Amino acid sequence: MAFVSAVTGDDSTKKFMDVLQNDFKTLSLETKKKYPQIREACDEAIEKLSLASNNPQASLYGVVNQILYPLVQGCESKDVKIIKFCLGTIQRLIAQQGIDAKGARHVVDCLYNLGQAGMLELKLLQTAALLMTTSHLVHGDTLARTMVMCMRMVVCGEGRDVSTSHAAAATVRQLVALVFERALAETEGTLKVNAADVRIQTNLKAPKDLKPCAVDAYLILQDIIQLVNGDSANWLAGIAEVPKTFGLELLDTVLTDFSAVFFKIPEFRFLLKEHVCALIIRLFSPNVKYRAALPVAHIPGGGAAAAGGGAAERPHFPVTMRLLRLVSVILHRYHELLVTECEIFLSLTIKFLDPDKPLWQRALALEVLHKMTIQPELLGAFCACYDMRPHATNIFQDIVTALGAYVQSLFVAGSATAPAPAGNVTTQQSGFHWKGVWLPLCVTFEPGTAKSIYIEMLDRTEAPSIQEGYGISVAYACLVEIIRSIAIAVEGQDYFRLQELYDDNQADTEEKEINSNKLIENQKDTETKVDNDEITKNGHEGSDQNSNVVEKTDNDAEDKDRQLKLQLIKSSWCGLVWGLSVLAEASVGELDNILRAVQTLARISGKMGVSVARDACYGALCRCALPAAYCVPAVGALAALAGPWPARAAPDPRHHVVWVGTPLPSAAPAQQQAFVMVTARHVAAMRALLAAARRDGDTIHTAWLPVLTTLQHLVWILGLKPSTGGCMKASRAAADANAVMSTSAVMADLPGQQVPVAESLGVMSALSAMLSRVFEASKNLDDDALHHLIDALCKLSNEAMELAYSNREPSLFAVAKLLETGLANMHRIEIMWRPITNHLLEVCQHPHIRMREWGVEAITYLVQAAFQYHHNNPSQVTDARQRLILEPLAELCGVRHADVRARQLECAARLLHSRGDQLGAAWPLMMEIVAAISDHHSEQLVRSAFQCAQLVAGDLLGCAGPRCLRRVLAAAAAFARQTKELNISLTAVGLMWNISDYLYHNRDKLSAALGSEAVAPDPQPDLPPLDNLWMCLYVRLSELCTEPRAPVRRAASQTLFSCIGAHGSLLSKPAWRALLNVLFPMLDQVQKQSNIASSEKVDTGEHILIHHTRNTAQKQWAETQVLTLSGVSRVFHSRFQLLMTIGDFNRSWAALLDYITDFALRRSHEVSVAALKSFQEVVGAAGRAEGAGGAPPGAAGAVARRVWAAAWAAWTCIADHVTVDTPEVREDGKPVEVYAPSLNFLTTLVQIFPLIFQHIRPTFTPADVKKLGECLANICSVEPSASALDGIGGGAPVSLHALHCLDTIHKEALARHELLPPMFSALTGLASVAGGAGARCLAAATALYRAAPAHSATVLPHLLQALHTAVKKCGAEKRRPSLAREREQPEDTTHIASLLLQVLATGLPLAREKPDEYSEFWNILPDVLETFMFEPPVGGSSEARELVGVVREEVLRATPAPPSLPARRLLALVRAGSMHAHPYTAAQNEQELREREEFARTCFETLLQFSMLEDVDAAPDTDDEADPLAIMPLLERFQEVLSRYATTADDDLPRHQLSEISFVLKAITTLGEAMQRAPPTKIDPAAWHKLIDVYPSLVRLAASGRARGASAALQGALMQFAALLCAPAHPAPL
Repeated sequence: MAFVSAVTGDDSTKKFMDVLQNDFKTLSLETKKKYPQIREACDEAIEKLSLASNNPQASLYGVVNQILYPLVQGCESKDVKIIKFCLGTIQRLIAQQGIDAKGARHVVDCLYNLGQAGMLELKLLQTAALLMTTSHLVHGDTLARTMVMCMRMVVCGEGRDVSTSHAAAATVRQLVALVFERALAETEGTLKVNAADVRIQTNLKAPKDLKPCAVDAYLILQDIIQLVNGDSANWLAGIAEVPKTFGLELLDTVLTDFSAVFFKIPEFRFLLKEHVCALIIRLFSPNVKYRAALPVAHIPGGGAAAAGGGAAERPHFPVTMRLLRLVSVILHRYHELLVTECEIFLSLTIKFLDPDKPLWQRALALEVLHKMTIQPELLGAFCACYDMRPHATNIFQDIVTALGAYVQSLFVAGSATAPAPAGNVTTQQSGFHWKGVWLPLCVTFEPGTAKSIYIEMLDRTEAPSIQEGYGISVAYACLVEIIRSIAIAVEGQDYFRLQELYDDNQADTEEKEINSNKLIENQKDTETKVDNDEITKNGHEGSDQNSNVVEKTDNDAEDKDRQLKLQLIKSSWCGLVWGLSVLAEASVGELDNILRAVQTLARISGKMGVSVARDACYGALCRCALPAAYCVPAVGALAALAGPWPARAAPDPRHHVVWVGTPLPSAAPAQQQAFVMVTARHVAAMRALLAAARRDGDTIHTAWLPVLTTLQHLVWILGLKPSTGGCMKASRAAADANAVMSTSAVMADLPGQQVPVAESLGVMSALSAMLSRVFEASKNLDDDALHHLIDALCKLSNEAMELAYSNREPSLFAVAKLLETGLANMHRIEIMWRPITNHLLEVCQHPHIRMREWGVEAITYLVQAAFQYHHNNPSQVTDARQRLILEPLAELCGVRHADVRARQLECAARLLHSRGDQLGAAWPLMMEIVAAISDHHSEQLVRSAFQCAQLVAGDLLGCAGPRCLRRVLAAAAAFARQTKELNISLTAVGLMWNISDYLYHNRDKLSAALGSEAVAPDPQPDLPPLDNLWMCLYVRLSELCTEPRAPVRRAASQTLFSCIGAHGSLLSKPAWRALLNVLFPMLDQVQKQSNIASSEKVDTGEHILIHHTRNTAQKQWAETQVLTLSGVSRVFHSRFQLLMTIGDFNRSWAALLDYITDFALRRSHEVSVAALKSFQEVVGAAGRAEGAGGAPPGAAGAVARRVWAAAWAAWTCIADHVTVDTPEVREDGKPVEVYAPSLNFLTTLVQIFPLIFQHIRPTFTPADVKKLGECLANICSVEPSASALDGIGGGAPVSLHALHCLDTIHKEALARHELLPPMFSALTGLASVAGGAGARCLAAATALYRAAPAHSATVLPHLLQALHTAVKKCGAEKRRPSLAREREQPEDTTHIASLLLQVLATGLPLAREKPDEYSEFWNILPDVLETFMFEPPVGGSSEARELVGVVREEVLRATPAPPSLPARRLLALVRAGSMHAHPYTAAQNEQELREREEFARTCFETLLQFSMLEDVDAAPDTDDEADPLAIMPLLERFQEVLSRYATTADDDLPRHQLSEISFVLKAITTLGEAMQRAPPTKIDPAAWHKLIDVYPSLVRLAASGRARGASAALQGALMQFAALLCAPAHPAPL
């Protein structure tokens, strides 16, 4: 039979009606014989259809009930063929929606009846399904009958095959779904049911407010619940029971697909809460109560649980599986509605994981939990509903804990049985092996997916056999998925991006992305920077995302969200870390994924500030990375986490040994092992730890300490050593040593394994690179995270330092990584610099040399790298940064270790050579480094530092800038003061000269720079900045002038005064005042040091010779005195006119003269002479300055007066104190060296006075003249000592220079007569001590007297006395034979005598005129003349004869007559001279005898002339003497002499006796002639008789022959007696 399908189009109804007509025609033909009533009904239907098709306004619905009648009849015919045809036509009508509500009821009734008859069940199911799906006409009872019909076919009967049952079940599911779809559509308003189409139900138990479709759905659900619960259906009349599994599946379908119905219709929610959940809980009872026969019989690989032997009902797998499916649906979709019920369900599910549950039951529970764990929102909801509520069960925490306990229970249960044979463990398969238990990883899941196996076995009626390792595989996946879900909840979409970046399989790509700012810096700098920040900040959008403190915000929702994230971590971290730690311990081939999960948990814990969770995660990573029995001591407190941690097992033979090393020494030696082995799993864990530290460093915070501690131990074990830049390098030597250890007894546990050297080196190189990248990545950490890293490194380093104090080899890991961290964070140097460098400075002070070496290596490397960074990034350079960079290097100056200082200087030298122009504001610190020399530094250290100073002073002064010049000077001064190397000190002084040249040649530039930039406050603010620099230079040099070493003092003094001389013109007046305030204290210090200097000889060793003039400290300080005082004097000499304009010049001048005075009186020829030279120099300069002028007249006059008064006072002070030491004898009997001024000193001192006098001439008083005389006398009275300073041959006598001084006053004294007395006193006083120049002094006095005799009456006696004293002195010296004196004596005595003649020639006339005024003169004149006439060397000479002539002319013959008494005394002298009465010495020569005779003759003639030939009246009054000539005594004397020599001896007379005889004979001759010429009245007759009595003596003398030498004189005397042969006639008596 052919059936025509319905056609669509504009005339589709007409065509369809044509088809129906054909169908009815066919049915009519088939039933016309057997079923005529059917044929008749068909004909009527055809007629109706024909009429309807011909009537355009007719509707199919108008005839549908009429045309259905034959079809219903056909279905009741029980003819299968006809029934099938009728059902087909009905289906066609249904498909074309040609049936109304009434027709639908007829169809359903028909189908229901056929169903009861069990005919064409599949066709019935198709028709019912078509009716339900194509229209909304079936409701209420009609729907119930349809559902009943279908549900009856679900259960397999005797005549019903399985396929029909399955089709019926599928149809029921479809119909139930349709009902709920209509209810949902009705609720949403998309479906509206015609009330006329709904027939009132008789047994309605639905709420009245429900709409028709909702009522249908409600009633169906209610009946399904009752059926599953074992009760009869109420609405589905006729259904007493259905399989529980089918009912549960229907509930599963409804709850899964139509959750919206339950959320939108309260009645359904009630039904779900009160009935569905109660049903599930009741059905769960057998599963909960059931216990396995053997609680620990869950051996991996076993089948279904053994049948229970207890009273509890055995759980049925199909039911349990479907219940868990329902639980899963409710948990996923209805947890918001069923909070309490979900709590119960979750608790029940967790109980299914208990070890005493059947293995399949635990597997089902794991699959349910797995589906939950992949949904972050669901986990968050559970946490919010339960864990965050104060009194609720911590369901989420219990889930995680149960999973961890399940994992551990697998191994614990397995360990109770015989372990799997080793042969079953293949290295190709991933799994878990622990304590002999092997659990393979049999199933893996893609992240975020849950592919259930056993919970989807809906066709299984018995519990399946659980695959070996399935439980641990799903549990492992659950733990990982929980971490993933929490991470998604915390990080959102950033999680997926981060996971992609963190994929270890793409390490190279990741590294390229992370460091892309370096690789494509010139192309996409901005984009790369943004990407880098996102990557390295782990998706953070704010700078404070890593804070451990939950910030309070105004947005409540955001705060709640953050609290939820925190609770997720807090509730889960312990179980997660616990479970994953167990898995990591037992992992084979899956360790990387486990560790990656732990890393993720650590990251999100750090982000949310859950420090305990973060620390536990990193503790787990650390434990995995460390060898067996090593982790607890290394990780410390974090090793003891809550939970039963498994003990370490023996080394696993499946893990390849990579390295065998020694453990790091610690403070607990009892825990140390001899050797430890590092396997491949340790290396993998270390890689994971390094990756986590590199990627998630900003979340680690306080966990850095255990992380770094672990890395330090691993680095030590692996033998990695720090190298340049802080990276750890593997050495070939370490690898070879490892190979040796690997073959030792340690390898007994792992026989046959070897550690190839090449492989070890490769592993270590890779780990070293990863380790370096960890600290390189610190550049992307935020500031707080960076500080945590640095703090952890510092703590680790402190531990190493403490260990090193016990002289144990320390680990340098922390120091090296501090260096590496610093290098990576140069872009934020202000943040990291001080914490790092402050600790490194502590390391540099450690007594262990290796610690110190790396401490200073780190500091120096960092400093150089920082300057290199600034060189490459000049825009980031600031003064504060420059100073900050160099501060650590400068603080190394406080470390006393020589090796630290050497490295410091090496770094400083590199910086100066390469970055000298970039130091900028750090120059002061650099100079502090260079100048930080100490007494404990070696010569090599000092030399190295000085090389830096030379470089600065030679080439980098321009770079240093004005602000640093003071420090450069201070550095040079410091090197000059050091005592390790004298040459360095001297060269340092030379550097200061170089600096002075720099200041001079760059003065304009420096002035501008100093004026424009802010520098440190000047020591003397009143000075211009450049003058302050000059003053700094002068101060440093002046300080060096008092340095203990003489060569340094000499060089400093020369440099100081050379600088002043060469560049002093640049100084301002205030600067000159300041300079004087520098120079005078220097002189004062030199003075003090000289006073305390030792006179002991300097011990200079065997190979150094010192001249005797410098062999004591005192003599060396004498040189310094000379240099400093001479230098200061030169300053005054060259700048005197300028200095006079300075306000306090008088004080400076007085101070200088004080120093000159003090130094001049030193007991050192060198110092004293130099002082006088300086005196002479400054006095000359003062004179030139006064002559040149330059100051206002009034001011200049006042200054000049004070200047010269002070100079005169200084000169007199020096002259007064010129003395000669008294000879002393030391205790050892040796004479003490006596000091006496040198001739040069005395001469210079005297020569200074004329320079002074010409400026004090107007104010020079008699007291000053007197003082001058005393000073000159004192000077000339000193016997000069022999000095090398006097030169060869000496010079003019000091007295001559002294006389010259007095000559300068000569004219002034003539003009100012009040000066004459002190002037004469001075001259005469000088003459008394002048020695050979005394005559010249007397000549000067004589000349002065002759120039002003009238005003010099009072001084004439003194002049005579001086002449007298001088000639007596000459006479005394004549008696002390000396060749020099004999050569000089005649000239001096002659000169003195001539001076006396000049004085007498001038003064006697005046004295005669004013005898009273000249009384003193008359009194001393006889005494003076007596000396000159009789005492040698003048007495009896031609000068004496001239004096006799002066007496004759100016006294005896002069008018007016002199006073009588002096005249008589003078006449007596002449008489005495005429008598030749003075004794003669044998030493007198013939010339002297002749002169003596001539003198006596002159005196005799003078007497004769005075007494007989001249007018006696003119003679002085002679009343007291009748015989003025004393002829009688004279003749008696003649008689005596002649009698003495008139003997008969044969020998001739000696020469002096012959001279005396000759004089007597000549005197007799002269007397005879005079008496004969004289008037007779003037001669006493007795005299004639006495003369005649002499004649016999003459005859006897002539007869003796002894007077042959005087024969002529004898003849003359005899011839005089011719006139006496006859007596003359006598006058008559009166």
